[in-house]
Amino acid sequence: MKLKSLLLLLFAAAVCSGAYAQDGGIRGKVVSRGSREALGNVRVTLESTGLSAVTDNNGNFVFENLPQGDYRVAFEAPEFEELELRVRVGQNMRDLSAVVVSPLMTSDGFDDSVFAEFDSDSSASDEQALPSSLSSSKDLFNSVASYRFSEMRFNVRGYDSQYSDIYLNGIRFNDAMTGYGPWSLWSGLNDATRNQNTVAGLASSDFGIGGIAGMTNVNARASQMRKGLRVSVSNGNQMYRFRAMVSYASGQLDNGWSYGVSVGTRQGGNGYVDGVYYNSYSYFLSVEKLFRDSHRLALTAFASPSERGAQQASTDEAYRLFGSNYYNPNVGYQDGKLRNSRVRNTHEPVVMLNYTWDASERTRLNAATALRFGKNGYSALTWKDASDPRGDYYRYLPSSLLSQIVPGVTSPETEYEYRFRAQQLAQNFTGMLQYDRFFRENRFIDNTLADQFASSTDEQFKNTIGSQFRSNLILEERHTDQLDYNLALDVNHQIRNNMQIVAGANLRVNRTWYYDEVKDLLGGDYWYDIDKFAERDMSHSAVNYQNDLDYYYQTGHARIARVGDKISYNYRAHLLETSAWALYTYAVGGFSMNVGGKVGYSSMHREGLWRKGLFPNNSFGDSKTLDFLIYSGKLNLSYRFSGAHSLEAGVAFMQNAPKFVNSFVSPRTRNTTTPGVSAERIFGADLTYNLNLPYIKARVSGYYSAMTDQTKVISFYDDVERSFTNFAMSGIDKRYYGAEAAVSVPIWNGISAVGAVSWGDYTYTSNPDFIQTIDNSEVVARGDRVNWKGMHVESSPQLAVNVGLDYRGPRNWFASVNFNYYDNLYLSMNPLYRTSQATQYYSNIIASEVNKPDMDIAKIKAAAKGIEEMRAQEKFGGFFTLSASVGKNWYIRRQYMLGFSLEVKNILNDQDIRTGGYEQMRLRRVRTPEGVKFSRFDSKYFYMLGTNYYLNVYFRF
Repeated sequence: MKLKSLLLLLFAAAVCSGAYAQDGGIRGKVVSRGSREALGNVRVTLESTGLSAVTDNNGNFVFENLPQGDYRVAFEAPEFEELELRVRVGQNMRDLSAVVVSPLMTSDGFDDSVFAEFDSDSSASDEQALPSSLSSSKDLFNSVASYRFSEMRFNVRGYDSQYSDIYLNGIRFNDAMTGYGPWSLWSGLNDATRNQNTVAGLASSDFGIGGIAGMTNVNARASQMRKGLRVSVSNGNQMYRFRAMVSYASGQLDNGWSYGVSVGTRQGGNGYVDGVYYNSYSYFLSVEKLFRDSHRLALTAFASPSERGAQQASTDEAYRLFGSNYYNPNVGYQDGKLRNSRVRNTHEPVVMLNYTWDASERTRLNAATALRFGKNGYSALTWKDASDPRGDYYRYLPSSLLSQIVPGVTSPETEYEYRFRAQQLAQNFTGMLQYDRFFRENRFIDNTLADQFASSTDEQFKNTIGSQFRSNLILEERHTDQLDYNLALDVNHQIRNNMQIVAGANLRVNRTWYYDEVKDLLGGDYWYDIDKFAERDMSHSAVNYQNDLDYYYQTGHARIARVGDKISYNYRAHLLETSAWALYTYAVGGFSMNVGGKVGYSSMHREGLWRKGLFPNNSFGDSKTLDFLIYSGKLNLSYRFSGAHSLEAGVAFMQNAPKFVNSFVSPRTRNTTTPGVSAERIFGADLTYNLNLPYIKARVSGYYSAMTDQTKVISFYDDVERSFTNFAMSGIDKRYYGAEAAVSVPIWNGISAVGAVSWGDYTYTSNPDFIQTIDNSEVVARGDRVNWKGMHVESSPQLAVNVGLDYRGPRNWFASVNFNYYDNLYLSMNPLYRTSQATQYYSNIIASEVNKPDMDIAKIKAAAKGIEEMRAQEKFGGFFTLSASVGKNWYIRRQYMLGFSLEVKNILNDQDIRTGGYEQMRLRRVRTPEGVKFSRFDSKYFYMLGTNYYLNVYFRF
């Protein structure tokens, strides 16, 4: 019996020994090349297993109980190049000892002047382009495109930034009203926000399902900042002259606390464009505490208060008269000092609270909440009973007179007079705002208004209005002040070593306050706040042109506004969004899959705070609520044939709620919703091949997407209706398809050849319906369509090519030279040009000739050509640029690092490269013997800056 028991015990020991002999493990320590500093918060992933770990403060990591076999171990850390090792695991623990990762050798202090606002009077401009330079990715193509194509405000695959989800500490921060990227909220806080996790295209991640253009999560918590002190000073001539940043992070202390702080400033003007400047500060503070090794709580607060002067596009005629493609019609001299009328002034603090609970080795719970508040104002000139103050106003340009010369109609005497006056305009053109003249003209007593106030019961103004100066031209400040609350929850559970599920829920409550206020009376004492267009067209009753009708009923007169008083409009937008999502990931061998979905609800309504005189029953109080079901689904498949070859495929379908800015025909005046407004539907698919060999890395992708049922509202002055008008389009469909490729090839002794190509075809595939209204009445045009089908989506080059050389030398030198080529860039379109209303003159000619027995074929062809020219979309491109950069890091006693980077763009100093622009929202009236015809106004353009540089010097320890 004892012998039997002994044999069983020996057999069991042998079995257990054999079982344990089947499993081994991997451990190691990650350090930085050069300083050999231990690196914490490095993510270590065993690919194709779903297993990952994060290094501790000493850089250590470990994986235990791994089956024998070959593994691919990936190391990812902010500011360091991604590293991938192949490791064979046997029966014992495999110790990798020191795993060395290399710092990224790029322009260390990225110039975030990409946030400059190239504003226009038209919402059709490309002012909201994605700052793709801040969306850089470790993906080979995106790392090239986002940085090296940024000079053209290049959008990857042509998508606007609203289609890329931007998260901060797990909360999606895309603007609630427009959907655009929120980068300016933390502009200037590069040190605190440089830790980013980006996925491109249709991929998803464990913090959300993502949009059609990918997603980025910025990890801005104390524990995520690089430990130590960092000081940097920058100088450049692109957007500001000087930038300084100081940052410090403690790393995780022995008591579980960690904290980080960062402050910075950007100051100075642009080296090319008058009036473009930054006066900006930024601050960041984060504290974090680790409890019981499984609970982590972090409090983060930051803001980037800024005042920055904007550039506005202009026509080539104005540029030529001014003598430079960097003419800025926003500026002029006041008492000998240059002043910009278009200034963005923002201070929007964000306070966040993050909680993480590691419930087990396989389960993690994340909770985050955030509040955004503050002000966002944008100044502009406004006027009444005064001439248009803009320096490039079309009536001040010679073309306004020359366009009135009609061969066979204009008499020789009149033609001579027009040409003579046009020559005088050209000779006297300055293009500048005349601030000193504004001050003189605003110093007058309005006796007519004083007589009206004589019978007023408002004693506050009755006795003073007759002795004060009335301003008819002022600077207003248009506000978009947000109160934005977000809550996000997610649970990450690893079911098995090769399966994982992540699920979450989100809540967003937003109240955005839209109002206008007096910023500067420009020498006067008050502004008389009425609707100037309504007064002109409906002057028989003072009620009609009141901006605040209830105030008028209370006082008997319109508002007498001083600096800081609200004028013109006053309303709020309310938005509620909630959603739930889940993502399942499975991996086995070389195959991996993830499938995810999201479902949610979105509602919005307008709350009018003033009763508009024109719409007394449809402007005050709450509008009807617009409700939308939102959902999305994604499937991603990948197969790794070997360590060098892999294939990825993705497909997605989505339904997104429209944005508030496009859901109301004229939110400044009334509660009327946009007819035909509906949820936007999106379908997308892509296929990618990756090559990863020691002597070459490459990525080739093809993609296709379709967007349908989009809505867009454009507001502008319509010369046909002679009033401010709102042009609401619905049923806008677009199609995007193309290919992108990137390659990196080591050549010799630290030199690598790098290249990227992006080719696409981004096209409108429908003729949208539209309804046009003017602020003085209801609908003035409907039942027509905008002839957009076949036109190209605007604002991003549809062909971009990069060829570059990168150098990494001994002793931490790095340099690069880049040649870029751009083509197929299309101008933003005015939809009015492509309606039957704008081409009625030519259509009438064709109709009348067709019905004649002796129809004039030449006349019909000429009319058809006139329609074609009115609807044609302008294309430009076919130009190239050259840029270069150089830098070096010095490690001092393995504890300190001193470095610099210098980047020079547009080395060839080509100042005739158009980077974007838009068609003006106006039509010229030309009287002919056959009737009135309309012609297009000249388009407005932006031009690339000439040779510009950015120098950054930094020190850290």
